[in-house]
Amino acid sequence: MIRYVVMRILVIIPTLFLTLMAVFLLGYLGPIDPVTIIQQQQAGQGIFLTPEQLADLRHQYGLDRPFFAQFGTYMDNLLHGNFGYSFTDAAPIWPRIRQSLPVSGSLALGAIVIMAVVGIPLGVLAARFHNTRTDYAIVGTSLFVWSIPVYVLVPMTLIIFVLWLDVMNVPRGWKGVGHPSFFLGAFLISLRSLANIIRQTRGSVLEVMGNDYVRTARAKGLKEVQVLTRHVARNALIPVVTSLGLLVDDFMWGAVFIDMAFNFPGLGRLFQQGLSGRDFNMINGVVLFTAFITMTLNLIVDLIYPILDPRVVYK
Repeated sequence: MIRYVVMRILVIIPTLFLTLMAVFLLGYLGPIDPVTIIQQQQAGQGIFLTPEQLADLRHQYGLDRPFFAQFGTYMDNLLHGNFGYSFTDAAPIWPRIRQSLPVSGSLALGAIVIMAVVGIPLGVLAARFHNTRTDYAIVGTSLFVWSIPVYVLVPMTLIIFVLWLDVMNVPRGWKGVGHPSFFLGAFLISLRSLANIIRQTRGSVLEVMGNDYVRTARAKGLKEVQVLTRHVARNALIPVVTSLGLLVDDFMWGAVFIDMAFNFPGLGRLFQQGLSGRDFNMINGVVLFTAFITMTLNLIVDLIYPILDPRVVYK
C-alpha cells in the first residue's frame, strides 16, 4: 500500500512538470507579450513609455532571455513557493490563489455532494426500472440537461429564478456557504456532470445486477432494497467514484462562467482575469494549482477503492 502511494506521488511530479511546460510554452509563443500589455495600460493612463523603458521592463521580467532560461527561473521560484507576480498590477499571485481557494473549494464540494446525493440514487432507480417510463424519463432528462452548455444554463437559470419566478435577487458577490447563491452556483456547476454520474451509475448497476451472487441473494428471499444496498450498490460504486474524481476539471472550467456571472472571487475568476489581461503568470499559476488538486483527488479516489471493495489489493 505504501509503495503504491509513493509510486503514484512520483508519477504526479513529471505530469505537473509537463503540464506547466506546455502552458508556459504557449505563453512564450503567444502573439502578445506582457510588456506590450503594460505599455497599453500605461498609454491608457496617458503615460507613454520610451523604447529604452520598454527594454528595461523586458530585462526586469527576464523576457529577453531564451525560453529554457525563463522556464528554469520560473521553476526555481515555484520550488521556493513563489508563483511569481501578476503582469497587470505586479501583485504576488499565490496570495490571490490562496484567497480564492475557499470559494472554489466550497463550490466544488457542494457540487460533489449534489452529484452523489442526487445522481447516484437516480442512476440506481433508472437501473431498477430498466426499460420503463421511469428509466426513459431519468435518462432522457439527464441527456437533455447534459446537452446544454454551462454558459447557456447560467443565464437561463437567472431568467427563471430572478425574472419569471421572482424568488431571489440577482446573485452578485460571495455571501457565504449558506446563501442561496451558493446553492444555485453549486447546482449549476454539477448539473452537466450530474448526467454523467446518472448514466455511469445506471450502467454499473445493470452490469452488477446480472451477476450470480445477486440472483443468489434474491433466491434467499432478500427484499429488493436489501439486494440493491448490500450487494449491488457497493460493487457498482467503484466506476462511479472514479467518475467523480475525473470530473474535477469540469468543476473548474464550469466555475469560470459561474464566477463571472455571480461575481464570485474564485479560481475561475482569476483564470478569466489572466486570459483577458494576457497575464501568463496568473494563467500558469491557476492551471498548475488546478492540475495539482486534480491529481491529488484522483489519488484519494484510488485509495478509496479498497474501502468499497476489499478484493482490490495494491501491490
